[in-house]
Amino acid sequence: MAFSTQMLYQIYLLAQEAPAAGEAAEQPSLFDVFGVPVMVMIAIYVVLVLLPQNKERKSRQDFLTNLKKNDQVVTIGGVFGTVTGFSADGTQVTLRVDENTRIRVRKSSIESVVKTEGEEKPTQ
Repeated sequence: MAFSTQMLYQIYLLAQEAPAAGEAAEQPSLFDVFGVPVMVMIAIYVVLVLLPQNKERKSRQDFLTNLKKNDQVVTIGGVFGTVTGFSADGTQVTLRVDENTRIRVRKSSIESVVKTEGEEKPTQ
């Protein structure tokens, strides 16, 4: 079998790229392979998920902090009432739902403040 010049040249190139005996082939690091795409995906996640979620959480916290006596509210369960008081630790709210009926609910269970019956104010 005769080797052509081109085959000899290809064998020579392969020998140049192959590691010498006893040396391990250098493998690319994980950062080399996945670095930039993973960083881009993390940046997109932060911008599309975490920032709006933090903004909504802050808005909700401000809403609950600004609740005051005589605000007409609706709870997450759909109960309409008027705020008559707060617990000492500030985690519970007393609502008047009828002339002689008062209930205590968690402050976090208040969904929104309502202007008049059936017309809700935005929570933000």
